[in-house]
Amino acid sequence: MESRRTLGAALRVWSARIILVGALWGCAALPPNSFLDPTKVGRFGSEVGERGIRQVLTPRDTPPGVAGATEPAPEDLVPAYVEYRLGPGDVLQVTVQDLISPGQPYQASVEVNPSGEIRLPVLGSVKVTGLSESDVEEEIANRLREANLLPRPIVLVVAQARRGQQYQILGAVARAGPYPIVEPDWRLLDAIGFAGDVSATARRAYVIRRADTSGRAGPTAPRPAPTPTNELIVPPPDEPLPATFSSAAGTGRRDDPPPPSRQDLVDVMTPPAGTTKPAAASPPGADRPFPQLIFDPQTGEVIESRGTPPPPAPERPGEPPKPAGIGIDEPFDWNEVEELALDQRVIAIDLTELRRGNPRFNIVIRNRDVIEVPIDTGLYYMMGEIARPGAYPFGGRDITIKQAIAAAGGMTPLAFPSRCEIIRREPGTEKQLMISVNVDRIFAGLEDDFYLRDDDIVNVGTHFVAPFLFVIRNSFRFTYGFGFVYDRNFADKDAYNARLNPDNLAIERASRRGLPF
Repeated sequence: MESRRTLGAALRVWSARIILVGALWGCAALPPNSFLDPTKVGRFGSEVGERGIRQVLTPRDTPPGVAGATEPAPEDLVPAYVEYRLGPGDVLQVTVQDLISPGQPYQASVEVNPSGEIRLPVLGSVKVTGLSESDVEEEIANRLREANLLPRPIVLVVAQARRGQQYQILGAVARAGPYPIVEPDWRLLDAIGFAGDVSATARRAYVIRRADTSGRAGPTAPRPAPTPTNELIVPPPDEPLPATFSSAAGTGRRDDPPPPSRQDLVDVMTPPAGTTKPAAASPPGADRPFPQLIFDPQTGEVIESRGTPPPPAPERPGEPPKPAGIGIDEPFDWNEVEELALDQRVIAIDLTELRRGNPRFNIVIRNRDVIEVPIDTGLYYMMGEIARPGAYPFGGRDITIKQAIAAAGGMTPLAFPSRCEIIRREPGTEKQLMISVNVDRIFAGLEDDFYLRDDDIVNVGTHFVAPFLFVIRNSFRFTYGFGFVYDRNFADKDAYNARLNPDNLAIERASRRGLPF
């Protein structure tokens, strides 16, 4: 009976041991990968696994790079062969046969002034802004014929310096600055070569392109009449206005009376000295349109408009009448102001693919393009239970959380990979997002890895059981059998208390006696 009890107790003990070993083995197969050492992360599977890498970690994250940047479009690869339009700053080579001396050509290099004109002998100023070279030749020839200077003028105009066709390149390049567009099929690789190549760590570039970049604008359209700011409005009198003042420009017929002079208008609209201007009374038939004369004292122009005067604003009882116009003390709603949007595009360029010869990113450079190659100054920070905490540069690379932990030398023995957080600044605000991530599941291939952003802080935490696990796993030594604690009972005799090994003492005593053993 006693032996049966002993056998049953032994079986129960061994069963408990087998269950414990199986549980530990099962725990080692799933995250955390090691029950006794959670820092030993990984998948360690026999088959090949595959997971993605996330660009965005939370719904509040914005896509990486410049906001609104797009890939190159097919039209960005097609050069625009259009005739160049001249503008201020361009230098022209003008040749006119027989202009000064018969039989001798007149040649001169002239620069287009800020007003868009060039000055030539005999002719004086010639407007060239918005014209092509052939248009300028025709304009000079017409001026010469109209002035009876040359019956059959021979004119040649060549733009020597086209300062209107240029682009800017900024950022991580050898020689930043403005550069001219040499030909219509001027590509991005040509522009980078002119600037002395980009930095070796540069991975992306952005081309900021305005909407109208095909060249100089065409011939300038007539400017609209300026809207008068300080206007003098003549209210309609009770009597009909004389025929002289019925229209500022007349009808164009021969029997029309001449338009009024400026002094006549001033006399009509200015009351005599010592009198006050009477208030405008509501004329009969105010509900029908009537003419209003608007006089601009700066330009001296008279503008006729037709319409019904707006009704006066109702006044509250006991409130003094408000002056005409916009009240200064009234609140102003900025939300009602129209937002002026700059019509431009931002084209994202993958410099790695561009260097490899991918023609998709070798776009045509247009007039007034700005090529921005960002300088890599990004940092991410490692802290917590990490081997080498500190600040780390990106070095022109996209760093994932796995690569960041590997670059920092891994985790300390007290780390708990399932307790990790990313502190990320929300773009455009003064807020920070604390995002919990499970590094253990990421290394095990159960969750997707993700890219870090500039100024991200990776904080690897610990757990209250981590110190106990650390002590337990450092107490076992498989050299002496599983389950035996390595302590001073198994240590060398002279490893503590400065005691000598008895065997060494015996050998020393035997040598003193001259014994060989």
